[in-house]
Amino acid sequence: MKDVLADFVPGFGVEEDRAGYDFTFLDFFPDLELYGYNDVFGNPLLNPSETVGITHLIFTVAVLIVLAVCAFIARRKYRDRDSALVPDGKLTWSGFFEVIFDAVLNMMTEMMGEKNARKYFPLIATLAVYIFFANAIGLIPGLYHPTSNLNTGLACAIVVFLVYNAGGFIEHGIGYLKEFIGPVLWLAPLMLFVELLSHAFRPISLSVRLAGNMTGDGLVLEIFANLGIELMNMPLLLPFPFLFLGLLVSIIQALIFSLLASVYISLAHEDHH
Repeated sequence: MKDVLADFVPGFGVEEDRAGYDFTFLDFFPDLELYGYNDVFGNPLLNPSETVGITHLIFTVAVLIVLAVCAFIARRKYRDRDSALVPDGKLTWSGFFEVIFDAVLNMMTEMMGEKNARKYFPLIATLAVYIFFANAIGLIPGLYHPTSNLNTGLACAIVVFLVYNAGGFIEHGIGYLKEFIGPVLWLAPLMLFVELLSHAFRPISLSVRLAGNMTGDGLVLEIFANLGIELMNMPLLLPFPFLFLGLLVSIIQALIFSLLASVYISLAHEDHH
């Protein structure tokens, strides 16, 4: 794969020796310098020696376009009330989304009751579908899963953080702050510190877990693709069995993110005694 790209793409592989799954279609435009790191957004806080790239943003937009097209196709079934009530006899986009939405709604209902589940269902279902597609797109050679970038998961996690805290204040008013100070006043300073730290780490844990697992999944595919090139000059042969594992990881990570987001919302709405 590397040799093929080198024949058709001027300058490919000059700065980095990439092969297997460690490339995207952006490598066909080396003059744009969009691959990996560039100085579009300057230096990141965690690693000032590097610069923030926009590869994850490009593929995030690609995922959103794919989802919009799929949603438009699935919506055609619901234009007619009678046809909307009849289950599809085969796998369709509408049936695919129905399975996901039904599973997400049932999970949320068990945690926070039917009223709150329906209230927050659009947010959690959107996160589940987006994260799954953003994870799975990286399994296709030449594409990249934007969820392996910490910024993508952090953006989703911050939305969850703001929503569940706003929901807690709406549900309990100023009494929501009682959760942060504990049951007795003499423990209030310690409990306030512990609770603030705990809540601050929730979006961090959500984003780091997602980015870490998807980065590891990409590295596994990359390693075996490179090994396939070195042994048989066939980059897609060795990582093929790991595509099924990658699909499983994509599903599990979307489920975990949605599950934890639902837990945080449920905890913010429950009565604290």
